[in-house]
Amino acid sequence: MSTMRRIIIFQEHAPESAFGQRMIQVNMDNERFFGMSRTSRMIAIETGWYERVKKGSIYRYIFDAADFELEEENAGYHVSRRPVIPMEVQRIDDLITAILNEGIELRITPSLQPLREQVLKSTVNFSMIRMRNARQE
Repeated sequence: MSTMRRIIIFQEHAPESAFGQRMIQVNMDNERFFGMSRTSRMIAIETGWYERVKKGSIYRYIFDAADFELEEENAGYHVSRRPVIPMEVQRIDDLITAILNEGIELRITPSLQPLREQVLKSTVNFSMIRMRNARQE
């Protein structure tokens, strides 16, 4: 049995920008966003959210992947069209370590807005969540 394992690490109000090189079409974008790293996934958060993320806790729900279908490939969202029951529930207290253990590079920046503007102009896959809570410039 295969399990659904997409990790969402941040608390409910924390803005984040996540991006990956799975479908990068332009080599220049690959170099610009991933040239100094061996990772294929990155998450960026704002400095002002660091302490809340560091001290926060979330729950990871593990489901049977057969119950889900791909809804949005770019962001990696999967949905179930019927009620599902988790196979396991895990409490995650050390969110920073959980991100790093997934092989994801974590970037911490004073503002997500400059990164957002560059990512939107690129060919990288991305997901920007709760950007209304990001620092406005």
